[in-house]
Amino acid sequence: MSNGDITPYQPLAVLGSEPTVGLASARAIIEYFHHFEMDVNDLASALKVEPILLTEEDQRLPITLYKAIWSLAIEKSQEPALGLKMALEDSIEDLGLVAHVVYNSPTLREGLEHYVRLFSVVNETIELSYVESGDEGRLRFICKQPQHYNISDMERTLAIVIKRTEKALGKPTEFQAVHFQHGAPSYHSLYDDIFPCPVKFGQSHCELIFSKRLLDQKPKRRNPHMRKATLTYANQILSRLFKRGIKHKVKRLVEKHFQEDDFDAEMVAKSLNMSRQTLYRKLKNDDASFSDIVDEVKLDKAIEILVTQPNAPLTVIAYDLGFSELSAFTRAFKRWTGKTPAEYRKTLQISQDE
Repeated sequence: MSNGDITPYQPLAVLGSEPTVGLASARAIIEYFHHFEMDVNDLASALKVEPILLTEEDQRLPITLYKAIWSLAIEKSQEPALGLKMALEDSIEDLGLVAHVVYNSPTLREGLEHYVRLFSVVNETIELSYVESGDEGRLRFICKQPQHYNISDMERTLAIVIKRTEKALGKPTEFQAVHFQHGAPSYHSLYDDIFPCPVKFGQSHCELIFSKRLLDQKPKRRNPHMRKATLTYANQILSRLFKRGIKHKVKRLVEKHFQEDDFDAEMVAKSLNMSRQTLYRKLKNDDASFSDIVDEVKLDKAIEILVTQPNAPLTVIAYDLGFSELSAFTRAFKRWTGKTPAEYRKTLQISQDE
Protein backbone atom coordinates (compact mmCIF):
# COMPACT_ATOMS: atom_id res chain seq x y z
CA MET A 1 0.00 0.00 0.00
CA SER A 2 1.17 3.47 -0.76
CA ASN A 3 0.61 6.02 1.97
CA GLY A 4 0.39 8.81 -0.55
CA ASP A 5 -3.28 9.15 0.27
CA ILE A 6 -2.43 10.05 3.86
CA THR A 7 -0.83 13.47 3.76
CA PRO A 8 1.01 15.36 6.52
CA TYR A 9 -1.15 17.62 8.59
CA GLN A 10 -1.74 20.96 6.93
CA PRO A 11 -4.58 22.79 8.73
CA LEU A 12 -7.12 24.45 6.48
CA ALA A 13 -7.73 28.14 6.85
CA VAL A 14 -11.30 27.53 7.96
CA LEU A 15 -12.05 24.67 10.33
CA GLY A 16 -15.71 24.71 9.37
CA SER A 17 -14.81 23.65 5.82
CA GLU A 18 -13.37 20.34 7.03
CA PRO A 19 -15.37 17.31 8.07
CA THR A 20 -14.39 15.94 11.44
CA VAL A 21 -13.84 12.72 13.37
CA GLY A 22 -14.90 12.29 16.98
CA LEU A 23 -12.00 12.22 19.41
CA ALA A 24 -13.43 9.08 21.02
CA SER A 25 -13.18 7.37 17.63
CA ALA A 26 -9.56 8.49 17.28
CA ARG A 27 -8.60 7.34 20.76
CA ALA A 28 -7.18 4.00 19.63
CA ILE A 29 -4.72 5.48 17.15
CA ILE A 30 -3.76 8.30 19.55
CA GLU A 31 -3.07 5.80 22.33
CA TYR A 32 -1.06 3.66 19.91
CA PHE A 33 1.78 6.20 20.22
CA HIS A 34 2.52 4.76 23.64
CA HIS A 35 4.36 2.07 21.66
CA PHE A 36 6.84 4.79 20.75
CA GLU A 37 6.99 6.20 24.31
CA MET A 38 5.07 9.27 23.18
CA ASP A 39 2.35 10.80 25.34
CA VAL A 40 -0.32 13.17 24.06
CA ASN A 41 1.90 16.20 24.56
CA ASP A 42 4.67 14.58 22.51
CA LEU A 43 2.20 13.72 19.76
CA ALA A 44 0.74 17.23 19.75
CA SER A 45 4.25 18.66 19.48
CA ALA A 46 5.09 16.37 16.55
CA LEU A 47 1.90 17.43 14.78
CA LYS A 48 2.39 21.09 15.72
CA VAL A 49 -1.03 21.42 17.34
CA GLU A 50 -2.25 22.29 20.82
CA PRO A 51 -2.67 19.25 23.13
CA ILE A 52 -6.24 20.45 23.76
CA LEU A 53 -7.16 19.20 20.28
CA LEU A 54 -6.18 15.65 21.28
CA THR A 55 -7.48 15.54 24.83
CA GLU A 56 -10.64 17.57 25.36
CA GLU A 57 -13.82 15.63 25.94
CA ASP A 58 -16.16 15.64 22.93
CA GLN A 59 -13.43 17.17 20.76
CA ARG A 60 -13.80 16.93 16.97
CA LEU A 61 -10.62 16.37 14.97
CA PRO A 62 -10.34 17.91 11.47
CA ILE A 63 -10.00 15.06 8.99
CA THR A 64 -6.58 16.28 7.80
CA LEU A 65 -5.32 16.07 11.38
CA TYR A 66 -6.82 12.61 11.84
CA LYS A 67 -5.12 11.36 8.67
CA ALA A 68 -1.85 12.94 9.76
CA ILE A 69 -2.02 10.99 13.03
CA TRP A 70 -2.42 7.75 11.06
CA SER A 71 0.39 8.74 8.71
CA LEU A 72 2.77 9.42 11.58
CA ALA A 73 1.86 6.13 13.28
CA ILE A 74 2.53 4.17 10.09
CA GLU A 75 5.79 6.01 9.57
CA LYS A 76 7.00 5.30 13.11
CA SER A 77 5.83 1.69 13.17
CA GLN A 78 6.98 0.94 9.61
CA GLU A 79 3.80 -1.12 9.40
CA PRO A 80 1.65 -0.37 6.33
CA ALA A 81 -0.97 -2.85 7.58
CA LEU A 82 -1.33 -1.00 10.89
CA GLY A 83 -5.12 -0.67 10.59
CA LEU A 84 -5.56 -4.43 10.32
CA LYS A 85 -3.00 -5.14 13.05
CA MET A 86 -4.84 -2.80 15.42
CA ALA A 87 -8.12 -4.56 14.64
CA LEU A 88 -6.56 -7.86 15.68
CA GLU A 89 -5.69 -6.35 19.07
CA ASP A 90 -9.15 -4.82 19.59
CA SER A 91 -10.89 -5.81 22.83
CA ILE A 92 -14.20 -5.15 24.57
CA GLU A 93 -12.47 -2.38 26.55
CA ASP A 94 -11.91 -0.52 23.27
CA LEU A 95 -15.61 -0.05 22.53
CA GLY A 96 -16.49 3.55 21.85
CA LEU A 97 -19.74 5.34 22.58
CA VAL A 98 -21.61 4.33 19.41
CA ALA A 99 -20.31 0.75 19.58
CA HIS A 100 -21.74 0.45 23.10
CA VAL A 101 -25.11 1.52 21.73
CA VAL A 102 -24.92 -1.07 18.95
CA TYR A 103 -23.87 -4.10 20.97
CA ASN A 104 -26.11 -3.39 23.94
CA SER A 105 -29.24 -3.16 21.78
CA PRO A 106 -31.94 -5.89 22.04
CA THR A 107 -31.09 -7.15 18.54
CA LEU A 108 -28.40 -6.42 15.98
CA ARG A 109 -31.05 -4.93 13.71
CA GLU A 110 -31.86 -2.20 16.21
CA GLY A 111 -28.15 -1.75 16.88
CA LEU A 112 -27.50 -1.35 13.15
CA GLU A 113 -30.23 1.28 12.87
CA HIS A 114 -28.54 3.31 15.58
CA TYR A 115 -25.13 2.75 13.98
CA VAL A 116 -26.28 4.20 10.67
CA ARG A 117 -28.05 7.13 12.32
CA LEU A 118 -25.21 8.01 14.68
CA PHE A 119 -22.25 7.42 12.39
CA SER A 120 -21.57 11.12 11.84
CA VAL A 121 -20.65 11.20 15.54
CA VAL A 122 -17.88 8.77 14.62
CA ASN A 123 -16.75 10.18 11.26
CA GLU A 124 -18.36 12.91 9.16
CA THR A 125 -16.39 11.96 6.03
CA ILE A 126 -18.35 8.73 5.61
CA GLU A 127 -21.99 8.37 4.62
CA LEU A 128 -23.23 5.13 6.13
CA SER A 129 -26.25 3.38 4.65
CA TYR A 130 -27.94 0.01 4.90
CA VAL A 131 -29.80 -1.63 2.02
CA GLU A 132 -31.43 -5.04 1.63
CA SER A 133 -31.59 -7.15 -1.50
CA GLY A 134 -33.22 -10.54 -1.31
CA ASP A 135 -31.71 -12.40 1.61
CA GLU A 136 -28.70 -10.09 1.78
CA GLY A 137 -28.02 -7.03 3.89
CA ARG A 138 -25.39 -4.51 2.73
CA LEU A 139 -23.77 -2.01 5.06
CA ARG A 140 -22.13 0.63 2.86
CA PHE A 141 -19.41 3.07 3.88
CA ILE A 142 -19.39 5.75 1.19
CA CYS A 143 -16.56 8.28 1.33
CA LYS A 144 -18.08 11.64 0.43
CA GLN A 145 -14.85 13.14 -0.90
CA PRO A 146 -12.04 10.99 -2.39
CA GLN A 147 -9.27 13.05 -0.79
CA HIS A 148 -10.54 12.06 2.65
CA TYR A 149 -10.41 8.31 2.03
CA ASN A 150 -8.15 6.69 4.62
CA ILE A 151 -7.09 3.13 3.81
CA SER A 152 -5.85 2.23 7.29
CA ASP A 153 -8.92 3.63 9.02
CA MET A 154 -11.29 1.79 6.67
CA GLU A 155 -9.40 -1.48 7.09
CA ARG A 156 -9.60 -1.18 10.86
CA THR A 157 -13.26 -0.10 10.82
CA LEU A 158 -14.55 -3.00 8.72
CA ALA A 159 -12.37 -5.52 10.52
CA ILE A 160 -13.55 -4.51 14.00
CA VAL A 161 -17.21 -4.48 12.92
CA ILE A 162 -16.86 -8.15 12.03
CA LYS A 163 -14.73 -9.02 15.05
CA ARG A 164 -16.97 -7.22 17.54
CA THR A 165 -20.12 -8.73 16.04
CA GLU A 166 -18.67 -12.22 16.44
CA LYS A 167 -17.73 -11.44 20.05
CA ALA A 168 -21.18 -10.02 20.77
CA LEU A 169 -22.90 -13.14 19.43
CA GLY A 170 -20.32 -15.59 20.74
CA LYS A 171 -19.96 -17.40 17.42
CA PRO A 172 -18.75 -16.97 13.80
CA THR A 173 -21.05 -14.71 11.82
CA GLU A 174 -22.64 -14.99 8.42
CA PHE A 175 -20.66 -12.34 6.55
CA GLN A 176 -20.59 -13.21 2.87
CA ALA A 177 -18.23 -10.63 1.38
CA VAL A 178 -16.20 -7.52 2.14
CA HIS A 179 -15.55 -4.81 -0.45
CA PHE A 180 -12.88 -2.11 -0.28
CA GLN A 181 -12.59 1.01 -2.35
CA HIS A 182 -8.79 0.91 -2.53
CA GLY A 183 -6.75 -1.47 -4.64
CA ALA A 184 -5.22 -4.68 -3.31
CA PRO A 185 -2.26 -3.78 -1.03
CA SER A 186 1.03 -5.64 -0.87
CA TYR A 187 -0.08 -7.33 2.37
CA HIS A 188 -3.42 -8.56 0.96
CA SER A 189 -2.73 -12.10 2.24
CA LEU A 190 -3.25 -10.74 5.76
CA TYR A 191 -6.90 -10.20 4.91
CA ASP A 192 -7.39 -13.98 4.89
CA ASP A 193 -6.48 -14.07 8.59
CA ILE A 194 -9.03 -11.42 9.50
CA PHE A 195 -12.04 -11.58 7.21
CA PRO A 196 -14.10 -14.82 7.25
CA CYS A 197 -15.29 -14.29 3.69
CA PRO A 198 -14.09 -13.25 0.20
CA VAL A 199 -12.57 -9.77 -0.13
CA LYS A 200 -12.77 -7.59 -3.24
CA PHE A 201 -10.71 -4.48 -3.92
CA GLY A 202 -11.16 -1.50 -6.22
CA GLN A 203 -14.90 -1.28 -5.59
CA SER A 204 -17.02 1.89 -5.78
CA HIS A 205 -17.29 1.98 -1.98
CA CYS A 206 -16.49 -0.08 1.11
CA GLU A 207 -19.18 -2.57 2.02
CA LEU A 208 -20.02 -5.46 4.33
CA ILE A 209 -22.40 -8.06 2.85
CA PHE A 210 -24.14 -10.54 5.14
CA SER A 211 -27.23 -12.67 5.59
CA LYS A 212 -30.22 -10.69 6.87
CA ARG A 213 -30.74 -13.45 9.43
CA LEU A 214 -27.80 -12.00 11.30
CA LEU A 215 -29.80 -8.94 12.29
CA ASP A 216 -32.42 -10.92 14.19
CA GLN A 217 -29.83 -12.28 16.61
CA LYS A 218 -29.37 -10.91 20.12
CA PRO A 219 -26.02 -9.87 21.61
CA LYS A 220 -25.32 -12.28 24.48
CA ARG A 221 -23.98 -9.77 27.00
CA ARG A 222 -26.19 -6.82 26.20
CA ASN A 223 -26.83 -4.41 29.04
CA PRO A 224 -30.04 -2.35 28.68
CA HIS A 225 -28.84 0.20 31.25
CA MET A 226 -25.59 0.72 29.35
CA ARG A 227 -27.56 1.04 26.12
CA LYS A 228 -29.87 3.69 27.55
CA ALA A 229 -27.04 5.76 29.01
CA THR A 230 -24.82 5.64 25.94
CA LEU A 231 -27.72 6.22 23.54
CA THR A 232 -28.77 9.34 25.43
CA TYR A 233 -25.22 10.68 25.39
CA ALA A 234 -24.72 9.86 21.71
CA ASN A 235 -27.96 11.62 20.80
CA GLN A 236 -26.80 14.69 22.71
CA ILE A 237 -23.53 14.77 20.79
CA LEU A 238 -25.35 14.33 17.50
CA SER A 239 -27.77 17.16 18.26
CA ARG A 240 -25.00 19.62 19.03
CA LEU A 241 -22.50 18.43 16.45
CA PHE A 242 -22.85 21.52 14.32
CA LYS A 243 -24.02 23.85 17.06
CA ARG A 244 -21.26 23.46 19.61
CA GLY A 245 -19.72 26.77 20.60
CA ILE A 246 -16.01 27.40 20.83
CA LYS A 247 -15.92 29.90 23.69
CA HIS A 248 -14.60 27.36 26.18
CA LYS A 249 -11.82 26.29 23.77
CA VAL A 250 -10.73 29.87 23.22
CA LYS A 251 -10.80 30.58 26.95
CA ARG A 252 -8.54 27.62 27.71
CA LEU A 253 -6.04 28.78 25.10
CA VAL A 254 -6.16 32.35 26.41
CA GLU A 255 -5.56 31.09 29.95
CA LYS A 256 -2.50 29.22 28.76
CA HIS A 257 -0.93 31.82 26.47
CA PHE A 258 -2.13 35.34 27.34
CA GLN A 259 1.14 36.22 29.14
CA GLU A 260 3.25 35.43 26.06
CA ASP A 261 4.65 38.32 24.03
CA ASP A 262 3.25 37.09 20.72
CA PHE A 263 -0.21 36.33 22.11
CA ASP A 264 -3.10 37.66 20.03
CA ALA A 265 -6.27 36.54 18.28
CA GLU A 266 -4.26 35.40 15.28
CA MET A 267 -2.31 32.92 17.42
CA VAL A 268 -5.48 31.53 18.99
CA ALA A 269 -7.15 31.20 15.59
CA LYS A 270 -4.16 29.33 14.21
CA SER A 271 -4.16 26.97 17.20
CA LEU A 272 -7.79 26.15 16.39
CA ASN A 273 -7.05 25.73 12.67
CA MET A 274 -9.12 28.65 11.42
CA SER A 275 -8.69 32.21 10.25
CA ARG A 276 -9.02 35.16 12.62
CA GLN A 277 -12.18 36.28 10.80
CA THR A 278 -13.72 32.83 11.25
CA LEU A 279 -12.78 32.87 14.93
CA TYR A 280 -14.55 36.19 15.41
CA ARG A 281 -17.60 34.94 13.53
CA LYS A 282 -17.86 31.70 15.51
CA LEU A 283 -17.48 33.55 18.80
CA LYS A 284 -20.20 35.98 17.78
CA ASN A 285 -22.48 33.02 17.02
CA ASP A 286 -21.70 31.81 20.55
CA ASP A 287 -22.65 35.23 22.00
CA ALA A 288 -19.04 35.99 22.88
CA SER A 289 -16.11 38.06 21.67
CA PHE A 290 -12.36 37.53 21.83
CA SER A 291 -11.73 40.72 23.81
CA ASP A 292 -14.40 39.80 26.36
CA ILE A 293 -12.83 36.37 26.87
CA VAL A 294 -9.38 37.94 27.37
CA ASP A 295 -10.88 40.37 29.90
CA GLU A 296 -12.60 37.48 31.69
CA VAL A 297 -9.36 35.52 31.94
CA LYS A 298 -7.38 38.54 33.14
CA LEU A 299 -10.03 39.37 35.74
CA ASP A 300 -10.04 35.80 37.04
CA LYS A 301 -6.25 35.86 37.28
CA ALA A 302 -6.18 39.28 38.92
CA ILE A 303 -8.67 38.25 41.58
CA GLU A 304 -6.77 35.02 42.19
CA ILE A 305 -3.56 36.99 42.83
CA LEU A 306 -5.27 39.59 45.00
CA VAL A 307 -6.81 36.83 47.12
CA THR A 308 -3.80 34.50 47.38
CA GLN A 309 -1.03 37.11 47.42
CA PRO A 310 -2.34 40.04 49.51
CA ASN A 311 1.05 41.76 49.59
CA ALA A 312 1.88 41.49 45.86
CA PRO A 313 2.63 44.97 44.41
CA LEU A 314 -0.14 46.14 42.08
CA THR A 315 2.47 47.15 39.51
CA VAL A 316 3.78 43.57 39.37
CA ILE A 317 0.24 42.21 38.99
CA ALA A 318 -0.38 44.65 36.14
CA TYR A 319 2.74 43.54 34.27
CA ASP A 320 1.94 39.87 34.88
CA LEU A 321 -1.45 40.43 33.25
CA GLY A 322 0.08 42.08 30.19
CA PHE A 323 -0.58 45.73 31.01
CA SER A 324 2.17 48.19 30.14
CA GLU A 325 1.47 50.38 33.15
CA LEU A 326 -0.47 50.34 36.40
CA SER A 327 -2.94 53.02 35.30
CA ALA A 328 -4.15 50.85 32.39
CA PHE A 329 -4.66 47.90 34.75
CA THR A 330 -6.51 50.12 37.24
CA ARG A 331 -8.90 51.45 34.57
CA ALA A 332 -9.58 47.95 33.22
CA PHE A 333 -10.15 46.45 36.68
CA LYS A 334 -12.57 49.23 37.61
CA ARG A 335 -14.46 48.64 34.35
CA TRP A 336 -14.75 44.94 35.18
CA THR A 337 -15.69 45.20 38.88
CA GLY A 338 -16.66 48.80 39.65
CA LYS A 339 -13.66 49.08 42.00
CA THR A 340 -9.96 49.78 41.56
CA PRO A 341 -7.53 46.96 42.46
CA ALA A 342 -6.60 48.81 45.65
CA GLU A 343 -10.25 49.24 46.64
CA TYR A 344 -10.96 45.58 45.86
CA ARG A 345 -7.98 44.46 47.96
CA LYS A 346 -9.14 46.65 50.84
CA THR A 347 -12.59 45.07 50.61
CA LEU A 348 -11.00 41.64 50.86
CA GLN A 349 -8.99 42.65 53.94
CA ILE A 350 -12.06 44.05 55.65
CA SER A 351 -13.97 40.87 54.90
CA GLN A 352 -11.16 38.76 56.36
CA ASP A 353 -10.93 40.94 59.51
CA GLU A 354 -14.65 40.49 60.09
